Amino acid sequence: MTCSYKLTEAEVISAMQLNGRGSNKTLVVLVIIGVVLIFVGVYTEQKSILFASVGGLVGYFLVLFLLIPFNAKRQYRQHRALKNEIFMLLSEQGINFKSESGESKLQWSDIHKWKYGKGIYLLYVTSNMFHIIPSRSLSNEIELKKLLSEHVGSKKA
Repeated sequence: MTCSYKLTEAEVISAMQLNGRGSNKTLVVLVIIGVVLIFVGVYTEQKSILFASVGGLVGYFLVLFLLIPFNAKRQYRQHRALKNEIFMLLSEQGINFKSESGESKLQWSDIHKWKYGKGIYLLYVTSNMFHIIPSRSLSNEIELKKLLSEHVGSKKA
């Protein structure tokens, strides 16, 4: 399967937020810890725990919905390669990305993990470096999911 796409600023922001939010397991643990700390703070004399836990939750959402989008917009404006048209070839061997800025050939074994959310696929080559593929560019999204599941494993987020 081949496709081509140009990333939009909104897609880069969504990708950075998806990367920054953590896995579903991490979110569940954070919520449980936050709720427990809030209850401890409310029902004991330890009001500082209440303020710290509420502050931590507020801080998390400020980072996710203010700081990450601000930085993603700046990166999109500064990094010319993000605006180039990207040509992608999907095969049983891996994925080839090509643009006027360069070329990347990924074998399936090069992909560390993958995430999907809000119409964006993130294919990680390290724990925090990833390729962005918008689902709108795929003529057969099921084929990508099938190949990722077969060769990389189930979605990690």
